Amino acid sequence: MPFSMKLNANNEMSISSENVEQEYVHSIYSRLATYQQKDHKPSSPRIWPRVRQFVDQQSIGSVILDVGCGEAKYTSQKCHVIGFDTCSEVLSSSKKENIELCLADAVKIPIRDGSVDAILNVSVIHHLATTSRRRQVLQECSRCLRVGGQILIYAWAFEQPNGKFAAQDILVPWNMHETAIGGRLPKVKFHLNTTKEQRIIAASIPVNISDKSIAQRWFSGVLSKVTSLTDQLPYFSKRCPSSSGYKSNQSTPTGTVSPLMPQKLPSAAPQFLPTTNSMISGIKRWSPMLGRRLASLLVPVEEQFSEELAQTIMRESITEAMATLREVTFYRFYHVFKEGELSDLVDSVDSLKVVSTSFEHGNWCVIAEKISTNLIRP
Repeated sequence: MPFSMKLNANNEMSISSENVEQEYVHSIYSRLATYQQKDHKPSSPRIWPRVRQFVDQQSIGSVILDVGCGEAKYTSQKCHVIGFDTCSEVLSSSKKENIELCLADAVKIPIRDGSVDAILNVSVIHHLATTSRRRQVLQECSRCLRVGGQILIYAWAFEQPNGKFAAQDILVPWNMHETAIGGRLPKVKFHLNTTKEQRIIAASIPVNISDKSIAQRWFSGVLSKVTSLTDQLPYFSKRCPSSSGYKSNQSTPTGTVSPLMPQKLPSAAPQFLPTTNSMISGIKRWSPMLGRRLASLLVPVEEQFSEELAQTIMRESITEAMATLREVTFYRFYHVFKEGELSDLVDSVDSLKVVSTSFEHGNWCVIAEKISTNLIRP
C-alpha cells in the first residue's frame, strides 16, 4: 500500500488521518461511482423520509445547502438547493433539475457567511477521520448558515439494532455483487442465522487513526521502510514468520476471544492488473494530464490513448466478472458515533444549538439551529 501502517497496543492497525480519508473515502467513492455509471441508467437512490420532510418544511424561496450531496437525491421545486461533493464522478452522473451542483470540500465551503437558510449534512461527517476535522466541518456549516437557520445531521451509529462494532474507527466492506449488472442482481445465498447488518459488522476492520505532525509522519515513514526491509531478510528480522495474512485467535484479559485481525489493512479497492512503479505511471494516477505530457516525450499520444483505453476496458471487464462471482470487496472508512457523541460534537460549536436528537435506521440524527454568538446558552 502507498502508506505506512503499524499495529498499536490494542491490536489495531494504525493509519494517518490524511491517508485514510484519501484512500478509503475520496478515492474509493470515485471508483465506485465509475463502476456504477456503466449501465447509464437512472438510479433509484434511497430517500430518507426524515430528510425529505426537513427539505419540504423549508419556506418558499429558501436556500438549502446539501453538504456531500452525492447523487443529489434531495431536490425541491420551491427552494433553491445547492449541492456539492468532492467526488467529480458522482456529480457528473447527477444530472437533475432543481439543484445546482459544484465541486467542493466540506472543510472549506465556497459559500458566503450567513447566506443559506438550511443545511443537509447526511452521511458525511462519519467519513472524517478526526474529531478536529469533524468539528471543522460543522463550523464551516455554521458559518454559511444564517442565524435561526437549521442543519440536519445524519451519522452512522455505533449501537446497531443487531449488534455493535468492534471499534468506532473502522473499515466497512462493501461488496460489488450488491450492484446490479446488466439490470440484474447476482444470486446471493440466503443466510438463515445472520442478517446482512450482522455480517457487515462482523467483517468490519478496526483501525487506529493517528494525527501526527509532519516530522512524526516522516520518521514513521522511514521507520516503516526499515522495518519492511528487515522483514525481507529473515536473518535480521526478530519477528516470527507467519504463513497466513491473519493472526490467530488470542484470549483477551477478560477471557473473551478476539476476532481475526489482518496483519495489514486491505486495499480500499482490489487491484486486478499489475501496475509498474515507474515515475510516469505514478504521476498518471494523480494527474492524468501531466502524465500524458510526460509520456508523450517517449511515445506518441495516439499510442498512449490506445493503451489506456485497452487497460480501462480490461480492468472493467475483470471487475464485472469478479463481481458476478461475488469476490470483489471495497472498503470505506467510517467513524461510528456512540450515543450522545454527535450531540456533544454539535454543542462544541459555539454558534450551534441542538434542537432534537433521534435514532433512525441505525443512524443518529441531530437537528441544530444557529444562534447568535452574543447570546448566552441556557
